[in-house]
Amino acid sequence: MKNVRSSAWFLVAIITCLLFLSCKNELSSSSDFLIRVDSVRAPLSVSSGTSFDVEFFGTVGYDECNSFKTFNKVNNNNKIIIEAWGTYDKTDGTCLPGLVLLDGQKLNLTIEFPGTYNIVIKEPENFVIIRQITVN
Repeated sequence: MKNVRSSAWFLVAIITCLLFLSCKNELSSSSDFLIRVDSVRAPLSVSSGTSFDVEFFGTVGYDECNSFKTFNKVNNNNKIIIEAWGTYDKTDGTCLPGLVLLDGQKLNLTIEFPGTYNIVIKEPENFVIIRQITVN
């Protein structure tokens, strides 16, 4: 009888520990996500070695816990692949409603060599926006 009671308490203790370990504290949760860009604005042509801006437009999120985080950029020959990343941060536990937009967020680029380049904006669900630019 004593062994059964000890085993039962041990089992209850293990289950309780597992439940606490599996709980996620939502008050300190944050996560990054790829932003769906609606459109971009970039010049059609630029001079080599001259910096220019690519402007991004789209919805980051629908409450103030969403914000723009960063651009990730990879140069691959004559292709410039860009991702716009946002973050959802509910650290303080409240998220006031409000539309958060990219609203012309700028990424400054410089292309050193003349040629025709594709600026590829990676989107969620494997969609892309492609803008062609001529560098003289």
